[in-house]
Amino acid sequence: MANDFNKHIKIAKDLETTYEETKLGFLSIALRKSKEATHYINMASAFRSVADEYQNPLDLISNNDITISMCEAAGVSTKARGYLQSQDTKDILTDFVEEYLVTAGDSYVDELINRYLLTQGDALGGRMRNIVGGLAGEKLTQNIISALVIRNYKFKYFDKHTKQWISGENFHEDYSNLVKAIKWKNGNKSRLLYYDLTIPIVKKNIDIVLFNSSDVNNKNTKIFKDFITKQDNYLALGELKGGIDPAGADEHWKTANTALTRIRTAFGKLNKSVHTVFIGAAIEAAMAKEIFAQCKSKELSNCANLTKPKQLAEVCNWIVTL
Repeated sequence: MANDFNKHIKIAKDLETTYEETKLGFLSIALRKSKEATHYINMASAFRSVADEYQNPLDLISNNDITISMCEAAGVSTKARGYLQSQDTKDILTDFVEEYLVTAGDSYVDELINRYLLTQGDALGGRMRNIVGGLAGEKLTQNIISALVIRNYKFKYFDKHTKQWISGENFHEDYSNLVKAIKWKNGNKSRLLYYDLTIPIVKKNIDIVLFNSSDVNNKNTKIFKDFITKQDNYLALGELKGGIDPAGADEHWKTANTALTRIRTAFGKLNKSVHTVFIGAAIEAAMAKEIFAQCKSKELSNCANLTKPKQLAEVCNWIVTL
């Protein structure tokens, strides 16, 4: 018999991420990383093209067009560049060139590009950490919009770059990373879903926030700030953890569980009951038992494993029909 929170979760084990799901998750990230790496490889090729024009590596310093790239190869951070004066930067680059490039002789360009790629590797790592988190949000967005479309609910999404509401008819999954909020109507009910919003009542940033009304001008800072201070406007709040590495799964759940408990406590003090939901990609056995127990006791309103399409579709159906 199915549970009232997610019909595809009958026992705690149904929540666990399998080896195959973990493998596919890692593969997806690896392929995305390779795609993102292409940009940095192209940058290195362009840098090499300029460096090849110089026989003396010290002459590179006088080319202001490549100062930033030279700094990156030398390990001078963006923050450091903003602090240092122009002459100080040139002095650092001179020391770098004399110690590492001049001594490399005819292979100095290889040495320069290798060091440039090392620092770009750090940049790629940082970008991938953001992307992994963003991929979870994109996947959730696509499933929520699918749930809306299949029910013929008219909706709009808020583009985080243009700061405009765009008709759902113009949505394409390639735009998923641009979605900051979604609003829709379900009969006489209107709903507003926001991602990554700092909630004054909780005093923390919450991954998923569902309001029981979309009748607010979110582009007017004063009006929106007033709207989110009123507890009666809230319907559900949730945590989304997209990391697939099993080694970090327990820590992700602990962080999410703390946030969910904080939400229930903060709203409880105001005599306001809100739904809470957890969606995660890496769910280990011990976590699964805790999450399942919380859902059974109704402490947690709903849950889903992000890697399991049926569970994710079901929790999105729950969200859009609340």
